[in-house]
Amino acid sequence: MKKRFIGIFLLFAIALSAISFTSCSNAKPEEGSVTRMTVDINPSVEFMIDDQNKIVSVTALNDEGSILIVGEAFVGKTPEEAVEMMVTLASDTGYLVQGNAEASENTVKISISGDSKYAEQLKKDITEKANDTLKALDINGTVEKVEALKIDALRQMALSTSLYTEEEISAMDEDQLYKVISAGRIETALLLTEEMRSAYYSAKEYKISFAQREETARIIKELGGLYNLTHTAYKTALDVYSTAITELDDFRYEMLVSPESEYQRSLTKLREAKVELLKQKNYTASLDVNGEEYASATVTLQLSEENYNKMLAAYEKIGTDLNAALEDLIAKLRQAESKLTELEDTLFDENIEAKLQEKASEIEASLNAAKDGFFAEFESAHAEDIAAIEETLLAKKQQLKSEIEAGK
Repeated sequence: MKKRFIGIFLLFAIALSAISFTSCSNAKPEEGSVTRMTVDINPSVEFMIDDQNKIVSVTALNDEGSILIVGEAFVGKTPEEAVEMMVTLASDTGYLVQGNAEASENTVKISISGDSKYAEQLKKDITEKANDTLKALDINGTVEKVEALKIDALRQMALSTSLYTEEEISAMDEDQLYKVISAGRIETALLLTEEMRSAYYSAKEYKISFAQREETARIIKELGGLYNLTHTAYKTALDVYSTAITELDDFRYEMLVSPESEYQRSLTKLREAKVELLKQKNYTASLDVNGEEYASATVTLQLSEENYNKMLAAYEKIGTDLNAALEDLIAKLRQAESKLTELEDTLFDENIEAKLQEKASEIEASLNAAKDGFFAEFESAHAEDIAAIEETLLAKKQQLKSEIEAGK
C-alpha cells in the first residue's frame, strides 16, 4: 500500500511539473509590447520582437553585423530561429571557430529586455537554442547572458532614432521607448550601416524643423503690410539655417558615407584585414596543437591580429577626427536655430501668434506630408549608395564564406 501511494504521488508530481513547464514555456508577450534582443558574437546585431513573438526588425550594431545580416530574411522569424541563423552564419563566415579553439574565443552574448514571464522564459529558450546550435556545429563555445540597456541608454537611443524632443523622451517609460526605437528601426530597415542611418536621422530631423519654420515664414508673409520687415528678417535667418543644414548633410555624406571618402577607404582596408585574420584564426584552429605547422601558424595569426588592430586604430582615428568636425558644423547649425528662436521670441506679436494658431492644422498637415515622404525622398537621393553598400557587404560576406570553406 505504501509503495502504491508513493507511485501515485510521483506520477502526480511529474504531471504537475509537466503542466508547470508547459505553461511557462508558452508564456506570451503582453499585447502591444516590444522586446529588444541583442546577439553579440562581434558581429553584433539587434532584433526587435513584437507581441506575436516575431522579429519585426534587424539592425547591425557594428560593421561585422552588417556583413552578417545582409541578404538574410530575419523578419518574420521567431527569436529562436533568428539566434540559430546568427550562430550558423557566424560559423559559415568564420566569426565562430571550429577545431581546437578555446570556448572563450567563441562567446555568444545575448541580452533580452524586460522582466516579464515571457522575457524570463525567452532568455532560457534563447540560451538553450544558442547552445544547441553551437553543439550541432561542433563548436566549442559559451553562451553568456548580459544585461539589457538601462533606461538612460534607451532614452539616448530613442532620441537619436526619432523626432521626439528630449522632454517627450524623458517622460516615456521603457515600454514606450522600445516602441519608439522599434518604429525607427523598421523605418530604416533598408539602411544597412550606422553611417547611412545617422545621415538619415540627421537629415530628417532638420528637414522637418526647416519645413515647420518655412511654413511659419509663409504665414507671416501673408499678413503683409508692417509684417514685411518681420518676414524679411525671419526669412534671412531661415536661409542661414538652410545653408547650415546643407553643409552638415553634405559633409556627413562626403566624409562618412561616400565610397570615395577616406573613412570608407579605411573601412575597406579594415574589412580586408578582418578577412585575413578570420582565415588565419580558422586555419590555426584546424591544426593539431602538437603538430609542426601549429607553431608557425600561431605566429602568423599573431601578425594578422597586429595588422588588424593597426587598421582598426587608423579607422577609429579618422572617425574621431570627423566627429570633431561634425560637432563644429552642428554648433554652427544650433547657432542658426538660436537666431530663429530669438526672432520668434522678440518679433512675433499677438497677430502673428493668432495667425499661426489659425493655420495650425495646415502646418501640421504640411509637416506630416514631409515626414511621410522623407524616406522615399532620401532613398531616391541615395539609391546608388544604398545599392553599392549592399553589394559591397554581400561580396565581403561571400568572400568570408569562400575563405572559410576553402580552409576546411
